[in-house]
Amino acid sequence: MSCEGPHEQAPWRCLFCRMRTGVRLFRVPVCSICRDQLQDFVWVSGLQGSLVVVGVISGLQFAIEELLLFGVLVLVKHRLPNVFDRFTRHA
Repeated sequence: MSCEGPHEQAPWRCLFCRMRTGVRLFRVPVCSICRDQLQDFVWVSGLQGSLVVVGVISGLQFAIEELLLFGVLVLVKHRLPNVFDRFTRHA
């Protein structure tokens, strides 16, 4: 019987937020929050890509929006919940 905690069971660190994880997506370790946000990023990117093809937005606008979207959805996601910690109650 081993006394391993949850940290020993998650051998990798998420590429984006450095949280421990046991999941790899396309060989890249990602935590559950970042995995969900990457999925959202892919859906929105596909939608914006179709808007470029139709001619509603330009390629430069697409590139700028993709960088901002990736930054907000993936990189900032772990910072925002900390703001609300003081208002949270746990049983």
